[in-house]
Amino acid sequence: MKRGWMIALLVAALPVHAETTVPEALDQAKKDLASSLAKLEETRSAITAEKPGLTKEFEEIELDLREKRRLVRIARMSKDDREQQLRELQRDQLVRRQDVSYLAGLLKDHALKIETLRGPGEPPIAVEEKVIAAEADEPAKALEDRLQIVDASLDRLEMLFGGSKQPGKASTAGGEVVEGEFAAAGPLAWFSGGQAAGAVVWEKGASLPKVHEGNADAIRALVAGNEAVAGLDVTGGKARALEEVGGGFTDLVRKGGLWVWPIILLALLSLVFGLIKLARFAGFREPGEAWVNAILAAMRTGDRAKAEQLAVQMKHPAGPVMGKLVDVSGNSADVVEETLYEQLMGVQQKVGSMLPVIAVTAATAPLLGLLGTVSGMIRTFNLITVFGSGDPKPLAGGISEALVTTLFGLVVAIPALILHAFLSRRSQGIVQTTERLGLSFVNALRGK
Repeated sequence: MKRGWMIALLVAALPVHAETTVPEALDQAKKDLASSLAKLEETRSAITAEKPGLTKEFEEIELDLREKRRLVRIARMSKDDREQQLRELQRDQLVRRQDVSYLAGLLKDHALKIETLRGPGEPPIAVEEKVIAAEADEPAKALEDRLQIVDASLDRLEMLFGGSKQPGKASTAGGEVVEGEFAAAGPLAWFSGGQAAGAVVWEKGASLPKVHEGNADAIRALVAGNEAVAGLDVTGGKARALEEVGGGFTDLVRKGGLWVWPIILLALLSLVFGLIKLARFAGFREPGEAWVNAILAAMRTGDRAKAEQLAVQMKHPAGPVMGKLVDVSGNSADVVEETLYEQLMGVQQKVGSMLPVIAVTAATAPLLGLLGTVSGMIRTFNLITVFGSGDPKPLAGGISEALVTTLFGLVVAIPALILHAFLSRRSQGIVQTTERLGLSFVNALRGK
């Protein structure tokens, strides 16, 4: 539409000649328009080509102008202001130098840490030692040289994730040192050498990695570069370590140290005495009023021998007491009652025997455990004084002694306390039964 209007305007602007026809004028206008558009496109292309240069020139002029303005501002500043700005620039330069030195030191520490903590089968970092160890006078130059550590670390990770093999030595479960080859993939490693083949567990600080033998054929094929299906320990050996540390009763006794043995001795004494008392109490047959009435009936008929026989046959501490009462029944009731209380004292002493040992165990075992705890903590603090608190392994012995003795003390004290309460209640019941039956006998004598 717009092009049609332009053509119409051009036609209207042309001078009218008698010999020029309208179609010829339209063709001429179209040619002129195409020529004008071509020139416009050339002009735009020239502007586009010149624009980057003009932009760069403009930026240079702007930077030059900014620098000249800065110089003019400095020239207008006083001497003190210039010195203050100079100090700020020097301080900024010092901070930047420190940052550069710090970054260079971080890269050096990173490279040294990789080499120091490199696990079995892991590839080394491909950086020259002089780049890592050299102390450059210029921090910027040192940082520039050590930037290759970043690239080398990334290449090492790529190699490690893809799998790598390295020769080395490992120790077996029996303590034998074997030479062979390690295969590593990420955090996992396997070893094959001699007769040993299996997964590798490497503890930081250990002199040699340890091989947990198993699935030997698959591990040998894997290390040889063949396709194999090998088991993975996703815990990194921690599950095996926990199993070894868990141990059993003997391991706990060994960790508890000296103070565990008195606790165990008291536990054994309490157990033996408790079983003896339980066996004795289980053999007692609870007497009743019918038994007393039978004894009284025999006495009323004048058959004292039968009464004594009935009394002695009862499997209960009340039997000997009742036999003694029958023996003194010819005296007054007061004398029989006094005899009863004398016999009750013996019964109480008899049924209460061995119970003090159990009570002492229940009270002493926690104290011995506390004593072992204090001893273990003293030992731990002594080790901290010598080795410091960085590595917890030397402190494990003292901490184990401190905790295990407390564990043994509580494990022994709680059952001993329950056993003592049960046996004490049972012995009191026996004494009360004997007293009740004896008083029934005395009261029957009084009523006679």
